[in-house]
Amino acid sequence: MTSDNQPRPGRPRDGDKDLAVLIAARHLLAEVGYPQTTVVAIARRAGVNTPAIYRRWPSRQALLEEAIHGPGGHPPPEPTGDLRADLATWVRIFLVRAESPAARAGVPGLLADSQTEEARRRLLAIGAPARKAFAELLGGAVDDGRIPPGADSEFLFEILSGTTTFHALVRGGGESGAFVSSLADALYVMASQGVAARHT
Repeated sequence: MTSDNQPRPGRPRDGDKDLAVLIAARHLLAEVGYPQTTVVAIARRAGVNTPAIYRRWPSRQALLEEAIHGPGGHPPPEPTGDLRADLATWVRIFLVRAESPAARAGVPGLLADSQTEEARRRLLAIGAPARKAFAELLGGAVDDGRIPPGADSEFLFEILSGTTTFHALVRGGGESGAFVSSLADALYVMASQGVAARHT
């Protein structure tokens, strides 16, 4: 049995086709919106057939989740040794992605549709590489003494992700410079004080 985010046995993934499908999905989300971005429309735009899409993604929802929330072929930023500057870079990247036309069109629909445990597991799996890189960024700052231990990287990552998404949906591209600086400052203060999530 394979997970939703893994190719099926005997059918190796074609990276070029995968990318074409994801790009087509993003363009259609921006052009016609979430309800009209169907698998048939995506297949037609990408120049593939619908069975090829379903061999790679188990459902339309899984495909759109990856199109909107996936890394898009871009690795996380490399740490520079300046944690405050690195956090600002993370905020900027997350905000740019959240402000994209595809995300602004697709996130509300995905939130409405992602009510099952299966959907939540898919979203966690898509975001796992970014969460790992963010945890390593904070871990490196702890290791060399720039911040004390104790900060909950998962908690801070959720603040980063949720706040940038909300800002993009509500305010669009307005006041982005001030927002990036303010959120980076807040994350830096919390990390520097070893803030941990309190689970009650």
